[in-house]
Amino acid sequence: MDQQHSIEEPSGRSPALGGGGALRCILGGVLMGLANLVPGISGGTMLLAVGIYRFMIEAIADLASFRSPVRSGVVLALVILPALLAIVGLSGVAGRFVLESRWIAYSLFIGLTLGGIPVLVRSIGGITPIGWLGCLLGLVVMAFLAMSEGDASTGHGSSGSLMLVVAGLCAGAAMLLPGLSGSYVLLVLGQYVVVLSSIDEARVAVTARAWPELFTAMGTIVPVAIGVVLGIAIVGVVVRWCLSHLRQLTLGVLLGLLVGALFGLWPFKEAVPPEIGSNVRGVEIVSLEQAESIKPKYWPTVGFTPTASQVAGACVWILLGAALSGAIGCLGRDEENDGSSSPAGV
Repeated sequence: MDQQHSIEEPSGRSPALGGGGALRCILGGVLMGLANLVPGISGGTMLLAVGIYRFMIEAIADLASFRSPVRSGVVLALVILPALLAIVGLSGVAGRFVLESRWIAYSLFIGLTLGGIPVLVRSIGGITPIGWLGCLLGLVVMAFLAMSEGDASTGHGSSGSLMLVVAGLCAGAAMLLPGLSGSYVLLVLGQYVVVLSSIDEARVAVTARAWPELFTAMGTIVPVAIGVVLGIAIVGVVVRWCLSHLRQLTLGVLLGLLVGALFGLWPFKEAVPPEIGSNVRGVEIVSLEQAESIKPKYWPTVGFTPTASQVAGACVWILLGAALSGAIGCLGRDEENDGSSSPAGV
């Protein structure tokens, strides 16, 4: 594991950034961006897989405490910029996949979530009573989030912006935690398709130089981005302390959050056009023309009874997702166990 030790030292301090470390940061950023487009795949697990998780956490914590700002800024840029490019380039594809093939997408997401559970189970080892308490707390949090799912119909204006900031904060925090998915948080809070569609609309607007459309899209992107930055900063500072001093409780909470993610992923729902009298984004629909003007990304969802072939297909997609996520999790196993007492290597 010489290559891995060129990135991370047993002392837990981030070594100087070399050429190999820079390439791994870029690769980790690309994988992290791709992961954060798909609910159920953890961006933190991607960083573990390429051996730069602790490197990233140290850089965030150092920058937040104004230590080594130049080096920390370089590390973050090498990870975050490729992640952003991956998100911008593929956001439209991911958003359309959920809109047009919801039950397939959600079945795949369930499998991806299930496949991530062994990552944390291996890290925890034997769960103590305090670990089970943390797991219960995580389950309660995710159950609450699932019951609060808004199908992107949160109020427009200040309340909508606040919801977007909160969603971004939660997603930013989750995307750095191994086994958890930032995009899943957006999915449960009803903001996943809204955010991805807005990113794709902004990309198209920039290409076409359609500045009014860009301004509209940025009304969604900016609040989410503010929340994401806050979430990443908070996690970067807190995660080292939690995993060092409250390891069993912290890992138990992470496991509960991951298992509880399944609460909000029932696949057999479909988006339906809003009806007159319904409320979309805090606005009451009073005419047919107004209802027809609502974009599909804001349509509410309702459950439906699946056919036998859909149930069978869902099982296949779940198994495929679990196999894919499990294989990705295995890539990060060496770093999980490399001379540290936590999956973060802190």
